[in-house]
Formats: sequence, C-alpha cells, structure tokens
Amino acid sequence: MNAEAIEAETFAPFWLVSGEAAPDEIRTMALRIFGHVPGGDDIRADAVLPFAARSVLTTRPDIGLMSCFAPVTPWTWPARRNGREARYILVRPSDGRCVIEQEGRRVSLRARDAAVLDLAQETRFTLVELGRIDLIALDPARLPPLAQLASDELMRAIPRGNRGLQVLAHYGALLLRGLFPLNSAPLRDLAIGHVHDLIGVMLADRSAPPVTATPRRGGRLAAIKADIETRLERRELSVDMIAGLYGVTPRAIQKAFGAEGRTFSDYVMERRLERAWLKLTSAEDDAISISSVAFECGFGDLSYFNRSFRKRFGRSPSQVRTG
Repeated sequence: MNAEAIEAETFAPFWLVSGEAAPDEIRTMALRIFGHVPGGDDIRADAVLPFAARSVLTTRPDIGLMSCFAPVTPWTWPARRNGREARYILVRPSDGRCVIEQEGRRVSLRARDAAVLDLAQETRFTLVELGRIDLIALDPARLPPLAQLASDELMRAIPRGNRGLQVLAHYGALLLRGLFPLNSAPLRDLAIGHVHDLIGVMLADRSAPPVTATPRRGGRLAAIKADIETRLERRELSVDMIAGLYGVTPRAIQKAFGAEGRTFSDYVMERRLERAWLKLTSAEDDAISISSVAFECGFGDLSYFNRSFRKRFGRSPSQVRTG
C-alpha cells in the first residue's frame, strides 16, 4: 500500500476472531507479539492472539490499542527477542483479577487497575474470573519516563482511582469504538500522542491513593466466585457448601449475588455453560464426547445440559463443536 493510500485509509474498529482470521492478519499479529512468525506460515490464530483470546478488538490502521475477550489462563508472554515487537505494554483487566509474574516479582491487579510492563523478560499471567483484558503498546520515544524506571518500578499496580488512568480508559474506549474520525496519519499520530501523554500523567500520579476504596462486600464476592470456579465440575456444588466454607448462612451467599441482580444458581449455571463452550471449541478437547464435556462441567443430566446450552447460546452443543 502506498503512502497516499495509507494517508486516506478510513480509521475503524477491527475484530480478529480466533479460527476466522485471515493469514495476513495472523502474521501481522505474530510479528507484533513475538517479533517473528513462530512455526512458519501455518501458525494458528489462537497461538498468536494475546492471551489466546477468543476474539480481539483493535483498529485499522493500528494505533497500538486492543481489547482481548475470553482470554485463556494461564498465559505466558514470551521475552522480547528483537526490536520488532513492543518493548513496553500497559495492561488493564476490565473485570475479575489478573496476577502477573516476572522473574520472581509478582503483582495482582483488580478490575480496572493497571500496570506497565517491560517485556524484556518472560511474563506469566494468571486470570481469575476475567472476561476482557485491555492492552496498549507503548512507544518509549513518546514516553521518556519509561527509560528512567527499572522493571520492578514499572511492575506495580496503578489503582483504578488514578485520575490519569480513568481518563485514559474513557479515551481508549472512544478510540476502539471508532468514534473519532482519525482518517489521516496526522490525526492518528495526534491520538497516539494523547494516549502516551495520559499514561505519563498516570505514572506521575501513581502514588496517589485511589479515589474510591474497594468495597469489602465486593472483595468477598470475588473470593466466593473463585471458590465456585475451583468446584464447578462437582455436581454436589451448592449454596450450602459455599456457605460452609465461609461460616455464613446460605442466605448471606444469596444476598451477595442478589446485589448483582442474580442468584447463586444463575451464576453457577452461567459459569458451567461458559466452561462447556470453551471445551467444545478447544482443539485440545476435540476428542472428548459432548456427554463427557457435560459431566466434566458439573451437569448430571445430558438432556438438561443440551436444553440449557441451547437456551443460553442459541445453538446446540453439536452445532458449536462443528463450527
């Protein structure tokens, strides 16, 4: 594409869906993440999408922002090999919790917290109840403070109450939705500069206390959800079982979920069905029968699983498996 065509290219949101991405998009993503195309041209999209996500929202032309949906856990970002891939990234989980480990250091991010990472070292991510994680590739030439900070100084949680981070989150969402007509290179360059300026403000203010504290009730519910997650395959999983773990009444557990407008049973069903979907669409579980998937996800009755699955996703398990 010549310079005139690039200049005139319409700026718009762009979806990459695992299993549906074109070969050139797969190669472009591989170069961005790994700096090379591992395994040659036959590499699968799910092997190069960050966090092996089911889908990624980015933009065309690319301005360094992306949101990764249904990420896999655990996932390892390989150490930077050359100058073709990003050296620094900003990571922000939209929900759940994200634990990041790098050379013996560890940081835990809550929903809407953020961290800036130096990818010179291999970085491992463990995600808990996380449906989307946002990434921004950073240009150190636009953000001089990066070069002045050591890796351990960067790898710190920036609380969601940080004012620079709050503005950055709103601005990034507008960019990813294509709400700004950045249909020229100078306009896109200006937007990228704004993003880096906001990150500079965020880093300068990162020692400031969050505007709002995490509600204790919200923290307890997150812990309850984590305990449910580790027991989803058990058919005897019940509100009484979870209440017993916390030394509270079943009514207290139901009340915690009621604050989200749903019941304990609704949440368990949702998570079991989502886990079944992942198994049915995973190449690693391709040899497992549908009945085995149902039982491994905590369903004791295959007919009930089939009905519930179709009601939730509008497709039968066999239709999802065959694509």
